[in-house]
Amino acid sequence: MSAIGRYLSYYGKAITAYQVHSPAVYDFIIEVMDQKREYYKFGEIEFLRELYLNSKDSIPFIELGAGSKKLSGNTRPIAQIAKTSLSPVKTCRILFNTVKFYNCKNVLELGSSLGISTAYLGAVDDDIKVISLEGNPSSADIAKHNAKQLELSNIEIITGSFADTLMPTLNKMKQVDLAYLDGNHSYDATIEYFDKILPYLHENSVIVLDDIYWSDGMLDAWKQLMQHPTVTYSIDIYSSGFLFFNKSMKSKQHFSLIENWKKIWQIGLFSKVK
Repeated sequence: MSAIGRYLSYYGKAITAYQVHSPAVYDFIIEVMDQKREYYKFGEIEFLRELYLNSKDSIPFIELGAGSKKLSGNTRPIAQIAKTSLSPVKTCRILFNTVKFYNCKNVLELGSSLGISTAYLGAVDDDIKVISLEGNPSSADIAKHNAKQLELSNIEIITGSFADTLMPTLNKMKQVDLAYLDGNHSYDATIEYFDKILPYLHENSVIVLDDIYWSDGMLDAWKQLMQHPTVTYSIDIYSSGFLFFNKSMKSKQHFSLIENWKKIWQIGLFSKVK
């Protein structure tokens, strides 16, 4: 299926906020999807994003995931990485809101890239611990520099393949309140990461999957995880998918959310092409 076809399959089932009758999902719309609230760290983080978007430098690159649709080679321009691989502002703000609203204290990120989304996750509060895994050493070094420059001492960047770093990190964390999966956009890897993280979750945990419409494989993984017995409800906002485990929902439900037709292009179809 083409990217347009995947988008149309999403939009055909998406509903507006006015059609939502679930209190939990209505709260998600009001508290998590809100893009209007500004927090003091947002400007500092976005200043760094702009620096990378305008950078003339390149860094060594080791591809350990599903690969990029735009970039290849052992050396990549930082500006191109910033343009194609960083989570867009909308997604970053939603991640920030998710951590804040669901009071997440132990946060795991798979795929730091240059550390912009990582900074948003850590900027919510000092008492949050964010551990972010990154496969490419040069990207990890930049992410570490950003955390230090932003004075986010609650962020830890771990470098190495997820095959080597994920289980030791989970054993170290013991409990995961929020997991953001943005490192390997393939069916097999997504299912594998979910299965490994699952024993460390609790009733109020949230898993966020980035780019669920990136490929047919990612969409298949999302559809499979939506139906997992432990998932009580899920929310699809096209750019990301959210899995919840809270048993307050009387029966398993899935929600695809969109505000209105005028905001189609803000959902993210062309905002981030890996």
